[in-house]
Amino acid sequence: MSVTNVPRASCLPATKEKNGHRHLSSVRRVVVCSSTTAKRGVRCVPHASFGFGKANSKSNKGPPVLTSKEVVPGQGKGSPKWREIHQCLIDENVKAVDARDLSSFVTANKNAILIDVRQTIEFNEWNVPPSVNVPYAIPDPNVVRRAVGYAISIKGGLKVRNPGFVDLVREARRREKKNASTIVLIDTKGGDLATSPTADGTSGVYDQTDSQALRAAFELTQAGDFKDVRYVKGGLPGAIEFGNMPYQSKKWKPFLEWLTLTNRDDTRKLLMYSRLLPDPTNLPGVLLQGGIFLFIGLAYYDVFGIGSWAAENVPAACAFLLVCL
Repeated sequence: MSVTNVPRASCLPATKEKNGHRHLSSVRRVVVCSSTTAKRGVRCVPHASFGFGKANSKSNKGPPVLTSKEVVPGQGKGSPKWREIHQCLIDENVKAVDARDLSSFVTANKNAILIDVRQTIEFNEWNVPPSVNVPYAIPDPNVVRRAVGYAISIKGGLKVRNPGFVDLVREARRREKKNASTIVLIDTKGGDLATSPTADGTSGVYDQTDSQALRAAFELTQAGDFKDVRYVKGGLPGAIEFGNMPYQSKKWKPFLEWLTLTNRDDTRKLLMYSRLLPDPTNLPGVLLQGGIFLFIGLAYYDVFGIGSWAAENVPAACAFLLVCL
């Protein structure tokens, strides 16, 4: 039995206008089915209620094509909880590419484009070809907030969601593979749609189901013109270590290969996958933290009378200073 004019399964956030800005109201789903299909006993297909008003669509057929500004963000202000995003991605049939099979998948699927969503500074340190970089997170445009990240050694400073991500993916597709029908998103963490998220309120750092790649996929599934969005389960570490995908690095390749050849592969993995390769943006934090530890050490042993000064001028300093004993 064939069924026509039944909307594609979808679960997308609805928004409402308030003072000229879109705000997430809820993740609501409505059932769309004709009386004919209902009489035939055909299961009704859930369909998203976009709530965007007029959309950038050239045709009345199919879902509207949305710009970066029109999609509900996958991260930051106005984004749903991760559990809701996770469920929507499942309902949208976002599929996983196992990291071990990524190389053969990209080779066999000529209409697939591999997009690395890590920040550009990390992509430039090392990456896996034939990936192209469209960062989902970019340095905070607020210099003061970004500098806070420098102070605590966050590479590239504090980041925010890339407000132009969807449009930039479209540009990358036109530039790299105009007819690409499959978008494969990859980052370091990977994420997992086959596992239930942890409790709400848990940091995404500790929730192994969460990832930048999946939050990016959430936005692309809303856009309307990305029909096959996938993510790499196992991420970059899995693709390199278990999928035997070669990585490239103009700056660090000789050093990283030397670590492998000298039986220091664990150190190589730590530097690559924990974002610990040296970078000038880390220097302010290293100097600041080093200075703090140096001051504490000098004060503890009262070098140059620093401990005596701290005992008189720093509250609670006597709790650990030898000079106070």
